[in-house]
Amino acid sequence: MNSGLKEKIDHVWVGMATGVLGAIVTFVLFGIGFSLFNHCSFGSFLKDTFLGVQDFQSRIVTFSMLGNVILFFVFIKKDYNKFCKGLMAVMVLSVPVVVALY
Repeated sequence: MNSGLKEKIDHVWVGMATGVLGAIVTFVLFGIGFSLFNHCSFGSFLKDTFLGVQDFQSRIVTFSMLGNVILFFVFIKKDYNKFCKGLMAVMVLSVPVVVALY
């Protein structure tokens, strides 16, 4: 990536926004995959599995953070340190959420 793009996205707040968006995207992709595998709708996944089974909530939120882990390793190799700090902040802030859901 060129230095102009790096200047635009190498900020903590951009990393945090990307971390939240990455968790949502990973959650949706997991939900779609789960729905296809179990022959149910995405709405059914949300209602019956995520909201309906309390034991699965913390596991699904934890799995949703895996997208951020992948992003972290990609961007840390490219020296986007501030961006990665934002990603890490979202991952650290997700820990109390996971603990509360457990």
